[in-house]
Order: sequence, then C-alpha cells, then structure tokens
Amino acid sequence: MHLKSFGRLSTRNSRTGFTLIELLVVIAIIAILIALLLPAVQQAREAARRTQCKNNLKQYGLALHNYHDTNRMFPIGGTRDRDAPPGVSWQVRVLPFVDQAPLYNELDMAGQLPATSYLAPANRYDLPYQILSNGRQFRQVTLPFVMCPSEPSSAVVSDWAQASYGGSVGSQPTSANAGCMPFSGVSLLPGGTNFGSSSDKSLISGMISRNGAAISIADVTDGTSNTIHVGEVTPGCAPADRSSWSHSVGSPNAEGHTLVPINDFTTCPGRNANTRFPACTAQSNWQFMHGFRSPHTGGAHFLFVDGTVRFLSENIDHANVYQALGGRADGRVVGDF
Repeated sequence: MHLKSFGRLSTRNSRTGFTLIELLVVIAIIAILIALLLPAVQQAREAARRTQCKNNLKQYGLALHNYHDTNRMFPIGGTRDRDAPPGVSWQVRVLPFVDQAPLYNELDMAGQLPATSYLAPANRYDLPYQILSNGRQFRQVTLPFVMCPSEPSSAVVSDWAQASYGGSVGSQPTSANAGCMPFSGVSLLPGGTNFGSSSDKSLISGMISRNGAAISIADVTDGTSNTIHVGEVTPGCAPADRSSWSHSVGSPNAEGHTLVPINDFTTCPGRNANTRFPACTAQSNWQFMHGFRSPHTGGAHFLFVDGTVRFLSENIDHANVYQALGGRADGRVVGDF
C-alpha cells in the first residue's frame, strides 16, 4: 500500500511542470505583446519630448516679451560685421528673464566689441569677456531649455554648446543670381540689403538681423499672430557651423530662415548650395544652410511674436504662406495655416 501510494504521488507531481513546447509558447506570447506595446511606448515618449520642446519655446516667448517690456524692443540678433568679432546672441540677452541672471552677470557686455583690428575666425570666440569666473568658456555652458529633448545630437560638440532654437531672419533677399529658383515655385529675391546683416531694421525681413537691428512690436505690422519669432533648428554639422547658442546670428545655432522649406536641409551634403543649386551663387550659401529644421517627423515647432507656439507642417505652402510668415512687414495676406 505504501509503495502504491508513493507511485501515484510521483505520477501526480511529474505532471505539474511545463513542457518545453508550453514554455516556448509562453515566451512567444510575451514577445508578441512586447512587440505590440513597444511602438506605443516609444510614441508616448516622443509625444512627451515634443511637449517639452514646445514648452521650451513658450519659455522663450515669455522671456522675449519680458525683455521687450523692460527695453522697449526685442533683443538684437547679434553684433557682427567685417571688422569685429561676433557679439552674443539674442538668447544670451534674455538670460535674466529665464532665471539665469547670475550667469548673464558674469559676462562683460561692455567688452564684447573691443576697439581692435579684425580678428581671425579662430580667435573670435576666446575673448576675455566670454571667460567665466571658474575659467570655463561661456560657449561651453549648457542650459536645459536651449535643447529640444528629441534632438539626438550631443548637447556639447567639440567644446561648443549646441542649440535647438533660432531667431527668425525671415525671407531675406540674398545675393543669389536673378531668377535663381532652388525651390519649386519660389524665385529668390536678389537685393543690395546686406543680405540680413544690416543694422537698418527697414532692410530686415524678419525679427532679427546679423548686425544689431533693434525691432519692437510696433514694427510687426503684419500682425504678431502671423509673424514667426523663433523656430526649431538642428545643431550644425559642417566645419563652417562651428558655433554655440551663445553666439550671434550668422551661426546655425542662433538663427533660421523661411527662405528654405521646413526640414529641407537636414544633412551637411544637402545643405551645400554650391553643389545642390549650381545656378545660385556661393554667397547665398549661408542662408541655405540656416533654414528651420527639426528632429520631428513632418514639420517643426515655431514661436510667433504673440507668444503662441504652433507646429507647422513641412508641406505648408512655401511660396505664399511660409515665406510670408517670416516677414513681419511685407503686407502679404496670410490665410489659414
């Protein structure tokens, strides 16, 4: 009796485990569930990153308007000309309005344009006024709100702190050959207006220039809700892109143009106007390189002068709408967008 009971017990216990086939089925089911859930998780994460990216622009919007309330104008894009090194960017000038006054106060703003002869490019970014009390160069400083969380690039590249947002120079006339049409249905506007570098605001299409044009809300005659102030950019990737968010307009980390369609130039080879558009002159190359672009699929976020942030599709009407949104006083009527 004892042996028979032991036999039944052993038989019963031997049937409680998983067979190899059952184990493989369970593993396959788990793998399928993970495969189904992973895209949803990734989409949720990207949605959160895009929301933060949008909030960064809103923070800039508040800072720009607080700056305007204090100074009766928006911050200038920079102080750049042929005989002096680039000054600080508009992003530096709003630091006191984004709780970064201590950092701003470390800069010797009076020394940003020394009365010296022309400096070689390699020496323009190591001036004493850009060295902090801890010995660190200002261009190496990273701040959380200057980078979009969706941006895959490092926040610092070769000792240069990068940025995801640039002020709008608008659809500025270039030095391109007359009749040059690099984009479908869009003919570039040649003009003798220093191509975005003038300190005369009447010659500037957008909200900032490369040479210190001071623009106020009163100058936005097309309407603050129809004028782009800041948009997304991706960090530079070419040797000529060596720059930081702290440097003046003229660098891909400080500005963007509506001259170029959204997300059109996202790679260095694609951003070379000399090879991509041989009918256009090389002098217009810097403006081609600095079109608004983002790591997001389908478009980019833009801050308008009224403080609103909108995601504009890369399929927006480039000739009749997008370029008009870049100009603050061109008188062009913009419908729904």
